[in-house]
Amino acid sequence: MSDSLTAQLSARLDALESELTALRDKEAIREVIHRYCRGADRCDQQAFKDCYWEDGYDDHGFFGGNGQAFGDYVIPILQQAEASIHAITNTIIDLKGDRAFCESQWSVVHRLKKPDGDFLDYWHQGRYLDIFEKRGGEWRILCRTIVGDMDRLLRTKDMRAVMLPGQPASDNNNTMRGGRKPNDPVFAGFDLQTLVHDRTPIEDLWSPFYALEQIL
Repeated sequence: MSDSLTAQLSARLDALESELTALRDKEAIREVIHRYCRGADRCDQQAFKDCYWEDGYDDHGFFGGNGQAFGDYVIPILQQAEASIHAITNTIIDLKGDRAFCESQWSVVHRLKKPDGDFLDYWHQGRYLDIFEKRGGEWRILCRTIVGDMDRLLRTKDMRAVMLPGQPASDNNNTMRGGRKPNDPVFAGFDLQTLVHDRTPIEDLWSPFYALEQIL
């Protein structure tokens, strides 16, 4: 093999290794962003805090300070809501050495229960702007701020509780209900099969949806 070809192959291998490292880094960063959302929605305080470095910072508008301290502050607040959903889209990651600048769009819904039994759904959409830092091969958030883009407030009811009134209250829509750690089905992990069971098919699935018109 000629020296020229050897040099070309070496350069190509270096380029491929660099590309592979970038892909691994980006996937690791996305994993942190997703675990942050799970930590918030399942009120898993330690998982939430582990997304930040010890000296990480978070400016959430209603809180500005140490990122791990933000977890101590916000998880008990989230536990007061009936449920929360954080969904992430359009994550763009710009790598620069052991740091990364990221923009991620989020859509967040917090459900609050009213004294009359109805619910308020606060739907908030915007973006996380993050600086991630890699230390010891691990990526975590060094600095985060949020940018709010859209808000809405909706009054609604517990649809699942009224759609199939003949079902037991704990299973009135034939699906498992989400919850907080440790009571959410996700924490069954590889033992998920212990939670599933046979169910009788619902013959007329859509009628309960039409019936909702009567209560809205």
